[in-house]
Amino acid sequence: MRYWNLFREMDQLHREVDDVFRNAGYGRLFSGSGETGLGLRHFPRLNLREDADNVYVEALVPGVDPKQIEISMLGRTLTLAGERAIDEVKDRTWHRRERGAGKFMRTVELPVDVDVNKVKAEAKHGLLMVTLPKVAAAKPKKIDIKVR
Repeated sequence: MRYWNLFREMDQLHREVDDVFRNAGYGRLFSGSGETGLGLRHFPRLNLREDADNVYVEALVPGVDPKQIEISMLGRTLTLAGERAIDEVKDRTWHRRERGAGKFMRTVELPVDVDVNKVKAEAKHGLLMVTLPKVAAAKPKKIDIKVR
């Protein structure tokens, strides 16, 4: 059961107002946390899913050198950090610049405990795929029913 949380609702409203202004071309309206570059909340975009044995995180990181991405775990928290290079070419006039550049960091809370020693990550065509094997205690176990 999910309970109503005033702070979660206020945070959601804050994000929605920021999105309205960002889409209108004004950037972050209230950036009290000093966010720079690609922003700490919105990049990279993630998919998080699981099956019986693993948790999978897929992150969109186009234009980011995989060697510039750091993946770390602390408890159930996965952190992706890195930097997308800034294209600074002299004698160029920009008419539109929508792709962000700079440093980023994204954290995600995993739904179960994982075996950190068996985590695998690979990058292909701007997609970072992280496979996190579940610990044995987090895997579903079938329980047989004895009939008398």
